[in-house]
Amino acid sequence: MNIPDTATPLNGITNVRLPAWLLSAGWPLQAGEPVTADLRFEAGKIASVTPYQPDQNDLWNARGTLALPGLIEPHAHLDKTFTIARSRPSKPGLLVAIETMHQDRQHWTAGDLRQRARKALAWAAANGVVRLRTHIDWFDVVPPLAWLELADIAQAGVTLERVALAPLSLFADAGAADRIARAVAESGKHCLLGGFIHSSNWDPAAMRNLMQSASRWKLNLDLHIDEELSPVAHGLSWLARYLADNALSENKFSGHICCSHGCALASGSEHQAQEILSLLAAQRVTLIALPMTNLLLQDAVTGRTPRQRGITLLKEAQAAGVPLLLGCDNVQDAFCPAGSYDPLDTLSCALFALQLDDVFDQQSRLICDAGALTGEPQNDLPLTPGSDASLVLFPGSDSLTWPLHSAARLVIRHGRLTHQRTWNQELSHES
Repeated sequence: MNIPDTATPLNGITNVRLPAWLLSAGWPLQAGEPVTADLRFEAGKIASVTPYQPDQNDLWNARGTLALPGLIEPHAHLDKTFTIARSRPSKPGLLVAIETMHQDRQHWTAGDLRQRARKALAWAAANGVVRLRTHIDWFDVVPPLAWLELADIAQAGVTLERVALAPLSLFADAGAADRIARAVAESGKHCLLGGFIHSSNWDPAAMRNLMQSASRWKLNLDLHIDEELSPVAHGLSWLARYLADNALSENKFSGHICCSHGCALASGSEHQAQEILSLLAAQRVTLIALPMTNLLLQDAVTGRTPRQRGITLLKEAQAAGVPLLLGCDNVQDAFCPAGSYDPLDTLSCALFALQLDDVFDQQSRLICDAGALTGEPQNDLPLTPGSDASLVLFPGSDSLTWPLHSAARLVIRHGRLTHQRTWNQELSHES
């Protein structure tokens, strides 16, 4: 494949293979797969997407290469990232990781935070991420240093969102809850209110204060909720019923909600899970599964193979109509010693842990559906006319084996090639 010039904006791409979920109804098929597409660009935006026609010499010919819209990283922790070398937990499990990170905060200077966050965003950009949402720990009503220092961290082509991640106990006082929500609201665009909700800190009054403060300050929510395998975890069941009971109220919560983790759904009864998922689907609550970190932290005991997978009920949520995404969660810190800020690594993990099928044509949506993250209308898909001409191409991959064997890629932002990663030539050898 001839690689386009990075200095020159592209008129478009011809003969590129897009996933079926992204294409219009009635898109033609060949041998059971969607035919390749032609995308025309105009001023860095998509002008048109049509079935492939040969001999369009003004467009770059991708020769059937797989492509996705710009990737989404819906759940990261830039304040914690890249600390594993100095902050390794002594035992496995979520609560030990939390305590280890508390100890590491002595190193969190402005320079340390910014250096690690910039590195993470550069990695994400090179992998094709166009939107990254980071949770930032709050332990007081006053915004922490990390919240302030990461406010103006910039990476070309990547929209950064910040979530105030406070333990539920901080919302037990209604006045404190309101001060936190106000501080988040006054922090500007792309800021959300969050909370860590676990059976160890469960408090329904604090949950009501959290919801009411978010509604008062018109904030979207992104909650760490039920990150455990307890069959009696309260978070998702309480939230689902709260939203259902207030759906017709004049003071109903009108923002969008993302719920990250939700591991406890896999531990309760099938009936309970179906009831919760049905209520969440009705309110268009997005569920974010975090397979890598949850596999490491749930059912984790020293010297013992885990018996449970520790991941939320993704297939059941899909069947119920719940919007879904996959996130990396922690990268190279006490919670997860590995990670790359590459959503394909996350999807590869989910492929095996969740036994996904039709991964490119259907499940690739889990790593590039911005509407599921922001609550935008479901019919507002990427790569529609007028949207950004931002894509990731995977030379050398095919739809049957992707996302494996897909490290090589070309990243196009606003109609221009910005990053290129190619395979090293394999060494020839004699048998």
